[in-house]
Amino acid sequence: MSAETQFTCVLFDVDGTLVDSAPAVIHCFNTVLSKRGVTTPPANAMRKYVGPPLWWSFADLGFEGEITKELVDEYRALYRTIFLEPPLFPRMDEVVRGAHNAGIPVATATSKQEPLALAQMEHLGILDAFDVIAGATPGPGSSKATVIADALSRLSAKGMDISRPVLIGDSCWDVEGGQQAGIDVMGVSWGYAKDGDLDECIAIAHTPEELARLLGFTL
Repeated sequence: MSAETQFTCVLFDVDGTLVDSAPAVIHCFNTVLSKRGVTTPPANAMRKYVGPPLWWSFADLGFEGEITKELVDEYRALYRTIFLEPPLFPRMDEVVRGAHNAGIPVATATSKQEPLALAQMEHLGILDAFDVIAGATPGPGSSKATVIADALSRLSAKGMDISRPVLIGDSCWDVEGGQQAGIDVMGVSWGYAKDGDLDECIAIAHTPEELARLLGFTL
């Protein structure tokens, strides 16, 4: 059931917002690093690397130069073998479809590479609810802000209203990317944020039902 909404289009982060991908992401980091003889931090500490660009994550872990590219390539090769395994968070398929059915243009804005995001949404059975699948490009210049800009540009090219967009995300990377792109960010509490990460969001949804209401429709 649709209702009046203040937003003209909705962009969804994927990891930590739509999909519970932490176990798969942490497994890939641990595997790649252990092959290099690196002892990885505990799983709860590794959750900070679910969502941000890989280049940043490996730099934050202390790597630089050519080895960073090697690690990114190794991670991506491993991740491609398991990226379809993570499930949707409960009822998030209904939220995406609810927005679509309410007539709100819907896109992804993810740091996951775009072909993987497209394949994942298809595997999860919700690809048809998206107007645009926007994701990261392979190089280190790709950021959440550039992905947001690409998503909005492609929605606009389809004749859709992008005058009041909102990004739905779970981390400081979503907040920072939204700010850099000049759009509002709405947080969700079921992802991988640390205390304070979502303080600058316009609102924080604690359940999918609340998120739907904030977007102007009901589940």
